[in-house]
Amino acid sequence: ETLNALLYKGRGMYILAFVVRRLLVAIPTLALVIALSFLLTRLAPGGPFDEEQALPPEIRANLEAAYGLDAPLPVQFGRYLGGLLHGDFGPSYKYRDFTVGELIADGLPVSLALGAAALLLALSLGLPAGIWAALARGRMADRVLMGLAVAGISIPVFVVAPLLALVFGIWLQWLPVAGWVPGRAADLVLPVVALAVPVLAFVARLMRGSLLETMRSPWIRAARARGLPQRAVVLRHALPVALLPVVSYAGPAAAAVLAGSLVVETLFGLPGMGRHLVQGALNRDYTLVMGMVIVYAALMIALNLVADLVCAWLDPRIRLERRR
Repeated sequence: ETLNALLYKGRGMYILAFVVRRLLVAIPTLALVIALSFLLTRLAPGGPFDEEQALPPEIRANLEAAYGLDAPLPVQFGRYLGGLLHGDFGPSYKYRDFTVGELIADGLPVSLALGAAALLLALSLGLPAGIWAALARGRMADRVLMGLAVAGISIPVFVVAPLLALVFGIWLQWLPVAGWVPGRAADLVLPVVALAVPVLAFVARLMRGSLLETMRSPWIRAARARGLPQRAVVLRHALPVALLPVVSYAGPAAAAVLAGSLVVETLFGLPGMGRHLVQGALNRDYTLVMGMVIVYAALMIALNLVADLVCAWLDPRIRLERRR
């Protein structure tokens, strides 16, 4: 018992050291994202106060002075960093009655619910499909599933989403085409399916390939030689190892879901972060774009850290202290 306690404590120290190292890398990465987003938004043509009819120079100068845009870029960047350190993303230049923090707080729950539901749907269907295709290798079920997976990967989200809206929203009239009513789950069905399709297809192909490769491993042959049934061999010996590539892909998959939500939220009229980011980019709303980009970057870093920790939990052979 003492030895097990020491091993458990040592394992915990490895995990803690790994998390600390990743955070030390994440901080400069996030700082670089902030600096690049600040610079690129300023270099983009146009400005937040550009209208179809040009503003008088006096009014434009007053607006720029009110928002601090008349100061040199290093001064503006320093002020923005100072606000971020206090949790202030600044005011929105277009939504005058809201701060960027309020817009993020309004859109983040919608985007997280959409992304989490899409990722959960993709994993809950993609994993069984990949396992089934691997166990039925070369048969009709394998060919059909992998054919559908190739189609799901090949067709982009901005094509899948309008097709779903056309079929299930307009022709069959089963689900709402656009709009958002808090608490009404039907509004999320089509966006969730549209986001989940490419991730589901990739997970199925990745799971199939990983399981087939694992089933050819020496320890699997040894387990079969001991007379273990096929179900036990797959579930207890092959599946935990075969899941590692899928878990590693979960971080980028979450990034793909969040990136795809930019299009999906706009197409289906959902008040999420993606829609705010698109509108902010069109309106040259500097602070709104930067705030959304920073939140997206922080979510990606956190999700990739969680994926690495789950990989280490599935396979104790992984030396966390050597991972980067």
